[in-house]
Amino acid sequence: MIDIVCYTGGACGDLVAAILDPRDAKFKNTTVVHADSRIRLKKPHLFANDADKDQYLSEISLQYAAVPSHDLDYHARQKHKFIGITVSDWKTAMWAAERFKRLHRPQVWQEMQEKCGARDVEGYAQMMIDFSNLIKNYTDDIVTLEAIVNGTVLEQLTQFQVRTKHLYTNWLDLQNGRF
Repeated sequence: MIDIVCYTGGACGDLVAAILDPRDAKFKNTTVVHADSRIRLKKPHLFANDADKDQYLSEISLQYAAVPSHDLDYHARQKHKFIGITVSDWKTAMWAAERFKRLHRPQVWQEMQEKCGARDVEGYAQMMIDFSNLIKNYTDDIVTLEAIVNGTVLEQLTQFQVRTKHLYTNWLDLQNGRF
């Protein structure tokens, strides 16, 4: 069974997926990135239908123990067990929204605006909080962005097989300018 990490862009889902399975995870500046094959569910609109997504999950689970995803609707429809990343603190949501905008090309920011209707960084931060409230309807396996940022996320992942702690401590060091 593959661990699916469902979240909004900027909420560190690639990091959480890497903590659960560090294969192919690399640092690019201060972020964690994965091979393109592992992140296809971050662009769910590129799949024709749920059957194609099911096939993808079946195939990718032979390579990885965890994958990141932005496709809450699909996972809810299929009644998948997944880890949701939530944020409730406005300051943390703003950090994540600004992070998302800074890390992506303008085209990706525009794509996000068209898909979710956020007009600016504040609107995206609010959308992240709204998404967090929604995701709690579909999973009890919650990781908070606040815990990720403050260094305590491993305590929220105790029921999962954490395959690396070192990558997380390095990420924290990068965020805090200690590396």
